[in-house]
Amino acid sequence: MVTLELGLVELLLLPFWIAALGWLIGRILGVKLGRWRAGVAATLGWLIGLTIVSAIAPKNVEVGGFTLVVAFFAVLAALPVAIVLDLLTLGEGPSRRPVRRALRHPIRWLKGVFAPLGRFRELVRNARAENLMHMRYGTAAALHSSDFAHRLRLVLERSGGMFVKFGQIASTRTDLLPEPITTELSHLQAEVPPAPEDEVRDVLDEELGEPPEKAFASFADEPLASASIGQTHRATLHDGERVVVKVQRPGIAELVRRDSTVLAFAANQIERRVDAARRIGAKRLAGELITGIEEELDYRREAAAGLRLRANRAEDRGIAVPAVHTTLSTERVLVMEAVAGRSIADQEAVDASGVPRPELAKRLLSSMLGQILDDGFYHADPHPGNVMIDAGGTMWLLDLGAVGRLDPITLEGLQGIAFGFTMNDPNILARAVRHLADDERSVDLRVLERELGSVLGELGQAGGLSPEVMRQILAVMDRHDMQPPGQMVLLSRTLLTLEGTLRGLDPNIQVSAQAQEIVRAQHALGAEDIRGMAQRELIRALPSLRTLPDHAEALANQLRAGTLTVRTERFATQDRAVVDQWLNRALVAAVGSFGTVASAVVLAAGALTHAHGVRLALWVLGFAGLALSGVLVMRTVAQSLRGLPARRVGTERPPAPGE
Repeated sequence: MVTLELGLVELLLLPFWIAALGWLIGRILGVKLGRWRAGVAATLGWLIGLTIVSAIAPKNVEVGGFTLVVAFFAVLAALPVAIVLDLLTLGEGPSRRPVRRALRHPIRWLKGVFAPLGRFRELVRNARAENLMHMRYGTAAALHSSDFAHRLRLVLERSGGMFVKFGQIASTRTDLLPEPITTELSHLQAEVPPAPEDEVRDVLDEELGEPPEKAFASFADEPLASASIGQTHRATLHDGERVVVKVQRPGIAELVRRDSTVLAFAANQIERRVDAARRIGAKRLAGELITGIEEELDYRREAAAGLRLRANRAEDRGIAVPAVHTTLSTERVLVMEAVAGRSIADQEAVDASGVPRPELAKRLLSSMLGQILDDGFYHADPHPGNVMIDAGGTMWLLDLGAVGRLDPITLEGLQGIAFGFTMNDPNILARAVRHLADDERSVDLRVLERELGSVLGELGQAGGLSPEVMRQILAVMDRHDMQPPGQMVLLSRTLLTLEGTLRGLDPNIQVSAQAQEIVRAQHALGAEDIRGMAQRELIRALPSLRTLPDHAEALANQLRAGTLTVRTERFATQDRAVVDQWLNRALVAAVGSFGTVASAVVLAAGALTHAHGVRLALWVLGFAGLALSGVLVMRTVAQSLRGLPARRVGTERPPAPGE
């Protein structure tokens, strides 16, 4: 082995060379590595290149030539190292934080890496204990059995942690899961002990930048309530106002990450092996559950939702939303106005308010319909525990971690549905329903109109937005394989929850009739509204109407001359771009592979020849071709791995308000 001492200049320039090498490999691979990954890849590449050249170089090689050869092999070695690092660190942006955490706390990071493995074994062990892994539970019929649902609930309760929370959210997915499963999962109960006082104080100190004794005039260490994500405490501001402080449980983010990883992996494996899981879309459901939990971890979302809903419904009679103290609220701490009331599930509290039960139910229903139809922003979980009533009969909407948003297209479709019921016109109703679908091209409008006409005959001229109307509409869409927008699914679940809450307030309420009356009185389409809708539609269609005569004349001339042709393109727009991208990658990979083989043949020929000049020329040509081919192959591999769906599981998060 050759041992060479690098000169002082080479040693001083080494850090700059490492930085330049890190930048170079990122440019070669066509991916953004970041400083940490690029630096690690460049350093490892340099060490590998130094080791290889030291082992093969002759003893009398010059320092300059030795450095150039090391640089050559360092680039080739750093490319696969960078690809492996990029694949292991999984993605951009927030995913860099685990890398830095691993470098700062390697032992803690290793425990976090292997924690999902032990958690997965625990989940499998609990499933086996309940015999849930028997083949008889792998059929589609098993999904509709109460026995399967009962065993599934027991497995989730045994597993504890976030799996109970996952099950509670899944119990609302009546659009994907059969009724026995959602009913059983709704009974999930999580026994969550309060977090230690010192840990809660550490969270407050870290988030507020000062201890709770300084941030508040008084702070009660004893929690009001404790849940899986956070717990609430009473406190008093310095001006004397009483507030409720919601504090996120210490370490919950790591717990969510661990159990989310296990859930995503388990759903992937089950969907690959069990037909019933593929039928309900286990991977998609797991992804939605994970996204829902991750959104609840940022209390800034709930604060923004509270401020918006409070402003929107300030004029609602008998309905209120607690004020949010934004200066004291952070990602893990939420400070809200304290409400002196009890849940509307408390019958004594409802009767003591002095407001008749039918009037309370009407106020709550009217507010919810206004949130949906007027604002397009509504409380998505109005169960009795989230609605408090005070001594004066005012109902307070709490826990805005779950809110619904309706985009203009969905709102337009809902208004069209309401208009169709008002006019008792199945054609208008069918077009509005088809407008809501993600893919409306495969729907037979006449068949859809006939079926919705039956719904009209069954429900009558229900010009409102009632749970029964939504159930019927979604059922029709399902029968026609029309995919409703996720906003519609959430709205349907919200209305079902609302219906149960209203019946708890007033057992004799006729929800559909009451909703019909409210919508007709407050949201019905009058003559001016209909005229405005007609004007908007006419303006929208005006550009097409202006060019219609020219198009008709052009088509008639081509028909008369016999030159009319119809061309179809198998791959277009996004499909064309995807196909082109993969064809280009395949071509580059093929060229790179062929170049690697050809370069190896040239190098072998150079080793066999005895002419010094010819051998040198062949080696230069072979090594140059090997480097170029390696770069092509490595770039293709890096960009292909960057597109793996696994990179995006659990990492994508909508921006929080204010971000």
